[in-house]
Amino acid sequence: MFLSAVALLTMVNRSEIYPRLAPARRNDRILIVAPHIDDEAISAGGYAVDAIANGAEVYVVYLTAGDCNRFSARLLHRTLEPTASNYLSVGKTRIAEAKTAMKILGIPPDHFFVLGYPDRGLRAMVDNPEAIVRSRGTRAHEVPYDDALSPGSEYRIENAINDLKQVIELARPTTVIAPVPFDMHTDHAATAEIVDLALDELQWKATRLGYLVHSRRMKPLMNTPTRALLPPTRLKQFSWATYPLSDRVKQIKTDMLMTYKSQRPYVFLLRNAFVRRNELFFVYPSPAQLLLAR
Repeated sequence: MFLSAVALLTMVNRSEIYPRLAPARRNDRILIVAPHIDDEAISAGGYAVDAIANGAEVYVVYLTAGDCNRFSARLLHRTLEPTASNYLSVGKTRIAEAKTAMKILGIPPDHFFVLGYPDRGLRAMVDNPEAIVRSRGTRAHEVPYDDALSPGSEYRIENAINDLKQVIELARPTTVIAPVPFDMHTDHAATAEIVDLALDELQWKATRLGYLVHSRRMKPLMNTPTRALLPPTRLKQFSWATYPLSDRVKQIKTDMLMTYKSQRPYVFLLRNAFVRRNELFFVYPSPAQLLLAR
């Protein structure tokens, strides 16, 4: 079941700084964990396109519905002071957009899941494991979406972990792609911890790949699809791997991002920053490597 991360990497020519990640194969099962709806496209949309084309099984799970975006709530409802119901509407809109993006990617409805926990509230859940957290946007204290995996589930970290464990048991992934713990967005960093907890409780062994979305680097104002995506200078010594994207795959990734109309104009900055000639992944050490390092 476990595939060593080292076995997935093949070196490219010497002009490349980082090793290249090999494409997923027919027997691979990929689980992409996204804190918000659109993170799956930003981080690994291209890798997923090729994985599906190669016959691999790809699953996506969204921990939140991204329903605490004030700009989106203002834009969609034409108000400067969005209400709780406005934020709930944003969540429903984003879930509908995710379903469209999954169709573009080629993922069937039983291969993606919305958990619906509080946007911008995952860190509070992790740091206060006994607490029931209230959403800053919708003001809900339980999952408010009928099409979520567990509607009505209280906003407690135990429930989020149990939902994610259920997804892992359904997907049975050989590779898990999730945010890195050093992402500057609190939801992304908290998601990395939630994934660790779920995998540890299940004792599930899989190749771990991480993605970085939020760092100090500026988002480019120009669309630069031929430029390489590289880590920030302060993180360049970390264990990274790149995955090259063809023009066709870049277009599909762009089409996925453009379905997220509720995120305009921010989505154009995301396209400029992350639709590049490659995707970038942090490669976690395998359990065998960790044992050797002790």
